[in-house]
Amino acid sequence: MLEPSTRLKNLAPYALAKLDLATIRKKKEGVDVIDLGVGNPDQRPAKHIVDSLHRALDDPKIQNHRYPSFAGLPEFREAIAGWYKERFNVKLDPATEVLPLVGSKEGISKFFLAHISKGDGLLLSTPCYPAYLGAAQIAEADTYEVPIVEKNSFLIDLEALPKDVVKKAKLLTINYPHNPTGGIETDEFYKDLLAWTDKNNVFILSDIAYCDLSLDDSYRARSFLEFDTEKKHSVEFHSFSKSFNMPGWRLGFVVGNGEAVQNLLKIKANMDFGVFMAIQRVGIETLKAPKDCIKETALMYRRRRDVFVSEASRLGWDIRRPKATMYLWMKIPRKYETSEAFANDLIEKTGVVVGPGSGFGIHGEGYVRIALIETEERLKEVINRMEKAGFRY
Repeated sequence: MLEPSTRLKNLAPYALAKLDLATIRKKKEGVDVIDLGVGNPDQRPAKHIVDSLHRALDDPKIQNHRYPSFAGLPEFREAIAGWYKERFNVKLDPATEVLPLVGSKEGISKFFLAHISKGDGLLLSTPCYPAYLGAAQIAEADTYEVPIVEKNSFLIDLEALPKDVVKKAKLLTINYPHNPTGGIETDEFYKDLLAWTDKNNVFILSDIAYCDLSLDDSYRARSFLEFDTEKKHSVEFHSFSKSFNMPGWRLGFVVGNGEAVQNLLKIKANMDFGVFMAIQRVGIETLKAPKDCIKETALMYRRRRDVFVSEASRLGWDIRRPKATMYLWMKIPRKYETSEAFANDLIEKTGVVVGPGSGFGIHGEGYVRIALIETEERLKEVINRMEKAGFRY
């Protein structure tokens, strides 16, 4: 038998893949499963987005079926740079500081491979998107999980980081608006972070996948590149999956420090190809089109947030209302020792799937993530099932 690599043997099962297995099992048992475990948008992309794909596929003058460039279409890179200038007033060089990706998950994993050698220090802020945890293991990083906790408004306490850990660290991940907690950044935090990274020579990987899913009129997400104006200390990842309801289309990008972006391109060129050219052409039109569809999506998540929080209060939960993202970060009932125990009991007794906080890193324990990917009526049904099964905070 072919022996798997040590890298694979040490790789923990992907947290969200375990949820898929539980969902499949319950459906086979005939259960009407309500899956709030994975952040998988239930809405279709806007009509103009779907129409743009038809045009790209049907145009006989464009051979989208051929191998794409590793670096992406120049006109797509220019559209990304144009969107950054419009959205954040950040100027990018499309030739060197922009790279299209097959979704940000792919890019983040390859970014680690491009910049982390075995044993290099990685400051991974957790709870986090579970893909970070696996990517760090694959890169064989020496990972320190930086706490993202409610008492600090889900912002990193930079001064509390152990000095010996910081001294060894090469890279710090940040993600605002934050998955899974819904925490948001502040100007003061980003200013402090810029000074901190300059002082400690730690590079920043910023992930802004939820930057346009604001659930509060008072909040508009920032880019870290608005502060790191010289792009000396950072790169930033973004995705079409959540804002435009395009998760299965696999389209994202990275921007920022030119040398780091080109390092990622070198890894990418040796491991895969660029994004399907028809999808890139959709990306161009999507970034240039009016963004009314994003506002409608954000309003939908706001309504779902309010319904779930209000209904859950009947069972004793006081859930914080996040100002952004498509998630709720809910404490587990007092009688459960672990989030996984609660999540397992919940699906067995109610057919409701939630994401156990432990799957998002060590600082996620004690919570579960609720993805607001069902209708308001189905979210009310979740609480009704919990009430009938005796689940209370």
